[in-house]
Amino acid sequence: MEKGWCLTFSGRTTALLRRGAEQVTVPVDGTPSRGWLVPTVVTTIVVFVCDVWAPPGYAVPIFFTLPILLTRLTPELPSTIVTASSTVLLTWLGAALSQAVVTQHDSPNRAMTTTLLLGIAWLVITQKQSARQIQMAQQARHESEERLRIFIEHAPVALAMFDRDMQYLAVSRRWMDHYDLWDKQIIGRSHYEIFPDLPARLKVAHRQGLAGEIVREEEDRFERVDGSEQWLCWEVRPWQMHSDRVGGIVIFTEDITDRKKGSLALLQNQKELRIQQAQLQDLTEKLLTAQEQERKRIARDLHDDFTQRLAALTIDLQSRSLLQASESDALNSWHLKQLGDKAEQLTTDLQRLAHQLHPSLLEHAGLEAAAREYVEEFSARTGLATEIVVRDLRTPIPLEQATCLYRVLQESLQNVRKHAEATNVLVRLIRAGRTVGISVVDDGCGFEQFQNVGKLDGLGLTSMAERVKALHGTFHVRTKPGDGTEVEAWVSLPDMIDDD
Repeated sequence: MEKGWCLTFSGRTTALLRRGAEQVTVPVDGTPSRGWLVPTVVTTIVVFVCDVWAPPGYAVPIFFTLPILLTRLTPELPSTIVTASSTVLLTWLGAALSQAVVTQHDSPNRAMTTTLLLGIAWLVITQKQSARQIQMAQQARHESEERLRIFIEHAPVALAMFDRDMQYLAVSRRWMDHYDLWDKQIIGRSHYEIFPDLPARLKVAHRQGLAGEIVREEEDRFERVDGSEQWLCWEVRPWQMHSDRVGGIVIFTEDITDRKKGSLALLQNQKELRIQQAQLQDLTEKLLTAQEQERKRIARDLHDDFTQRLAALTIDLQSRSLLQASESDALNSWHLKQLGDKAEQLTTDLQRLAHQLHPSLLEHAGLEAAAREYVEEFSARTGLATEIVVRDLRTPIPLEQATCLYRVLQESLQNVRKHAEATNVLVRLIRAGRTVGISVVDDGCGFEQFQNVGKLDGLGLTSMAERVKALHGTFHVRTKPGDGTEVEAWVSLPDMIDDD
């Protein structure tokens, strides 16, 4: 079989089209034939001359039927109408011009001849009209078949048409390609003969289609002969005859193996991405926990070791300065006193650093006390008017959640000091149901808002967002240039915490 689209008709339809084609006398290119004109004119003249010179009683006008019949050589209706009208006129004109004496039977004979000529003309005209209708029907059928051929040829899916016995009536190129059928004669053969191992579920779908149903399967898995996997999307649709009786089915199939593999690969990648995100989040949580523990250790070491040693050094230096003063060595006494003051200042700074790394007040007195102390210290250190408002924070907040919100407060106020150029700052610490939130609002210069906090320059906001995210909370930054900034974080309380 040559590659191409395949279409077959029943023997009855083919015979009907052949008979209709035999009746059409129009050339293939559709141009009307002019070969009828000369024989028709010559025959008409000859019959007229014979009629004029023939003795009365001879039925010569009957031969005017010949030019009328010759008009069958053209499909044009006016040729028959003009010829018929001319022969009728010449029939009676011949009687008037005849040299012989008109008999009494001549007029009835010419009337009968006229009737015969008109009857034959009507038959020829009717035949031409029928031939034209057949030609138009053939042309319409040809155009319909051509559209069907183009549709099948360029269909984006493989398709095949079957009769009620599941015998092939038509198939597309893609069907032949997909199922490697080019070396087989399939038109007129049973689908089940071509594919003897067809799954039972497909036969059920075929029967449903022959019963008038539309059956569709978006994803159906098959196993090829070589053992590889194939995925198809297929649909079974019935086609109806003129009597509205289902004449058979049309099967559409589309090979979606590559699409399915891509989808499965995408799902696998998404699964691996979720696992990696979970691992990253777990790693972030562990990193933050380790950071807090290291902060706590450093703060404890600073307080318990370095601060105590510096305090002892300060006392020794101050004692030495008093002793030098009593010995009247004023210059040495002044130097020793300066060293003592510096050591004392260093001790104070180390205590402040230890407090910032891990405020013991947060662990022993709670979030509210630690937040109030830090706000007061920040206001005194920077000179900014900083106010704190606490609402409904009655029960102690767990240390993990409290530490997270305290770090947000620290980082937010440090950003205000470094970047905001603000004059007033408002801190709100609020509990709402099973959540606790902190909000830091300033009237500073603001900055350009980003869709993703992680895209901001620096690690401050990113660190805050990661801390809150580790506790499954929410973190928002609302700002725009010239209109201040608001940093807001909310975390959920554990179930064991009472709402009171």
